[in-house]
Amino acid sequence: MINQLVDMEWKFGVTAANSEINKVGNTFLQLKLVVNKGNRTENVYMELTLPQFYSFLHEMEKAKSSLEYFSQG
Repeated sequence: MINQLVDMEWKFGVTAANSEINKVGNTFLQLKLVVNKGNRTENVYMELTLPQFYSFLHEMEKAKSSLEYFSQG
């Protein structure tokens, strides 16, 4: 059984204060993915920098394209 993504929540944030001055102003995304594991759901939490998020988004778009390609056959 393949885990199925059934819901997603996200929050966008900016670091306002930190003990390391170079981290102030950094942007990030917090994601909550709800995954169907067959007989139960599981929440998966992630925090990503914007470059990590764009990489994740790119991989999800590639997976979607592959699924659409194979489902047309």
